[in-house]
Amino acid sequence: MNHFRKMSVLGWSIWSMLFGLTLILFATGVLNMPAIEPLPFILIALLVIIFQMDSIERKGVYFTFSESIVLIIFLFFDFETALFVNQIGLIVFQFVNLKPRVALRRFRFTYPWNAITSFLEIAIPASVYLALGGVTGLDFYSQDSFLPLAGLILAIILNTVVQKYQVGWWFRVDIPVRDFLSIAFYTYIVSLVFILAASLFRETNLLVVSSIAAALTFFIKRLIIQKGRQDAFKSLIEQYDEAKEAVSLSQSEAQAIEVFLSQCERLNEYDEGFVEFKLFDRSLYFDLKTRQPIDRHVVFDLLDATYPNEASVEYEMRFEWDALLSNEFDENYHSFISVRSEEIEGIRTWLVMTGEHVYGYPPIIQREIVKLLKSFNRTISRCHERDRLYTESRTDSLTLLANARAFYEYGIQQISDGSMYPISVAMLDIDFFKKINDTYGHQVGDSVLQEFGRRIRQVLRTDDFAARYGGEEFILLLNRCDVEAAVEIAERIRQQIETKPFHVDGIDIPVTASIGVDTIQAFGDKRLDDTIRNADRALYVGGKYAGRNRVAHYNFLTS
Repeated sequence: MNHFRKMSVLGWSIWSMLFGLTLILFATGVLNMPAIEPLPFILIALLVIIFQMDSIERKGVYFTFSESIVLIIFLFFDFETALFVNQIGLIVFQFVNLKPRVALRRFRFTYPWNAITSFLEIAIPASVYLALGGVTGLDFYSQDSFLPLAGLILAIILNTVVQKYQVGWWFRVDIPVRDFLSIAFYTYIVSLVFILAASLFRETNLLVVSSIAAALTFFIKRLIIQKGRQDAFKSLIEQYDEAKEAVSLSQSEAQAIEVFLSQCERLNEYDEGFVEFKLFDRSLYFDLKTRQPIDRHVVFDLLDATYPNEASVEYEMRFEWDALLSNEFDENYHSFISVRSEEIEGIRTWLVMTGEHVYGYPPIIQREIVKLLKSFNRTISRCHERDRLYTESRTDSLTLLANARAFYEYGIQQISDGSMYPISVAMLDIDFFKKINDTYGHQVGDSVLQEFGRRIRQVLRTDDFAARYGGEEFILLLNRCDVEAAVEIAERIRQQIETKPFHVDGIDIPVTASIGVDTIQAFGDKRLDDTIRNADRALYVGGKYAGRNRVAHYNFLTS
């Protein structure tokens, strides 16, 4: 920021000197007040303002084409009139382009430079033209005007090239000379052609002639702006549409995040970038350059503190930046954008990008970023809703354990993996559960089932899988668990159930369980259905019929 502070001080100093010099020239009679009548002057000033309202942007620098109508005014009227309307148009342009957040910073830095540039744009070519014997008014177009007009055009081109280096020095922005000259061509040369064409109407009022030339120039300007915008953004908008479609096709949260990060890298220009995904009760942070998870970056804290309710924060050039943000990033960065989506149903996405390029995120791109964030949020919501429905379809709503359908799906998957063997299956049944329902009611019975499921989970290992099989029956799948280990786990569960009565609605209810177990020693030994059937037989023959509240393995049954 030191550079921009120095440039601001220098700009105001030069502006003050030029302003003082202009006053002296008027005071000494070198320059005179415009001779044009007030009404025509107002109409001409309005023409300049119209030109200022619509500009072409090149790498953060705005070209308004008002120079062309100022040139028209100079040739048809006089230098003083052109000078006045030029500065009036500039003031309007400054205020039209002020953004509330950066208004003072932008005006303080850009106005003196723009005022100096506007002054030189008319003063240098006009001085050359007049020094070479050129005249103003409709008489400027004569056989003697070739040399002054040639000098005028040459001065304009040379002044435009100098502006290119002024921009680089002042704003630290490098714009190719070709871009400047192409705009200079349309700004001056095309308008000069229309001036010459309009001047053929020699008997017509000067205001009418200048208006005709201005209207034709404005028409060309609109065509150029429209074409430039179409060329610049049509392809990028199509790419954003493709990105939104790619994100929307994601089938999971992880896939949606990966696709979103890859599309951001493909679509946007940035030197640093960060994203926050707020997904219900958790937040994830990623570095856009590496696409790797990170801790919360300080930029989010700064934006929360400085702009807590702003959905979008955007800077075009470095001198606009908030001081706290400026201290956290490379001093060569110009463009900055922060876009956070509206939080809906606990989902929000917050994207921050910055880099050395200027005017990197114009409004049309900001709108596309917002649409991309919304597409991502909708995809996450859809994925979570689908996962919720999937989970509910495979979860017992009472105990929150898996249901029989989920157990079969998981079991088939596990027995297909040779690294899981030996695999054991345990069937559990609450003893005399009907008596509990008949004695205390079904609501108490439901509470007993819930507590039963909770106590099972307390004993199981991380890789073990528990499900409610139906009614008061439960089933376990124990990976890498041989006969002895399976019996040991089943015994611990039996003791966990028996040791402490179930306390429900102020009542202590003694509960016991019978458990049957079977084991598949190696891949291909048994089918899952056969193992479940054997465990169920062990439950009844070795558990229920043998007196209940006991564990039995199918291998040890005697009948």
